[in-house]
Amino acid sequence: MKQKIFTIFFLITIATIISCSKERILQPEPPKIVQLSVTGSTTVDLEYLYKDSVVATTKAGTGDINIKTLLSVKNQDAKMQVRKKGTNEILFSKAVPPSPFDQNVNIFYDGTKIYDNAVSLLIKGYALTGELEFLLDGNIILSKSGAVNSRSSILIDKGTTREIQVRKKGETNILLTKTIESTTPQQSIQFFFDGIKIADNVKLDPPKNPSNMVISAKFETRYATQFKNVDVDIVFYANNQTTKVATKINPEIRFTLPKDGSFNTIELPPLPGTNYIYSFDIYEKGTNNVPYSSLTTPLIPAGFPFKANEGRFGVLNFEAGKSKLYVIRDKNNLITTTPRGTSLSGELTDLSQYFQ
Repeated sequence: MKQKIFTIFFLITIATIISCSKERILQPEPPKIVQLSVTGSTTVDLEYLYKDSVVATTKAGTGDINIKTLLSVKNQDAKMQVRKKGTNEILFSKAVPPSPFDQNVNIFYDGTKIYDNAVSLLIKGYALTGELEFLLDGNIILSKSGAVNSRSSILIDKGTTREIQVRKKGETNILLTKTIESTTPQQSIQFFFDGIKIADNVKLDPPKNPSNMVISAKFETRYATQFKNVDVDIVFYANNQTTKVATKINPEIRFTLPKDGSFNTIELPPLPGTNYIYSFDIYEKGTNNVPYSSLTTPLIPAGFPFKANEGRFGVLNFEAGKSKLYVIRDKNNLITTTPRGTSLSGELTDLSQYFQ
């Protein structure tokens, strides 16, 4: 009898253990909590869906996407979706696995396509005349004249490239093409446009001797009809601002600027003292002759013949260790005292600030 009772008790115990084990095996895994961070930018309002519910939104007015949300994930099939607000079209879908806890996704949307990366592009330079258009894959992203200093976020997929083109407004001829790489976060286009051609990535290197000053310059004439269309020399003087006496630098410094308007560079030595500036004459290359066939213009009346400037005009302030970029234009200086005359000098437009 005792043996029977023991056997029954043993069987009941085994059955209970098996039953409890089955219950533990059949009990579902608890959901995992993950933190999903979404960063990027958008030009339209977006909604973020999880399990058919909107869990976050982004307003286009803010531009930047910066979302952190906690999601309960039960299985490997979970996913977050993105759509335009007010539509059912899914623009983007990302699987959300149960681990790790911190998960990230980048979304850059321009209203047409979603990209997974963006780079910062600085467009900086100067258009001497006319207006320039900057195009991204054929679409205008910037139109500007004069000084240009603009930073843009260029959307791009990792491992790909996009193309920036520059043209003059109203024309189709491409002046400059630059490839944007996805691997370089900060990129730039630094340019100078003279109205006909464009020079890109203008660099102002410091002087080899830190006591000197570097200038890069191009020459433009206001008197195209009278100009002989020759290369010109800029001849420098040391101009004492206290005594008002200008002395030609010895040995003579001649800085040749091509007639085609291209840039040339020279390194100028220090002046005798802080009360001096550089002044200059403009001559036909290799001579002391004015590079004009006639000086009678609406701005230079008859009876005011050309007289040597002798360094009285044309101001260039010396700055040791600096590198400057100038456009030098001729300028007339009427001398109304007897004997009357006209001394031609130059006016400097400093473009250095746009390339630093």
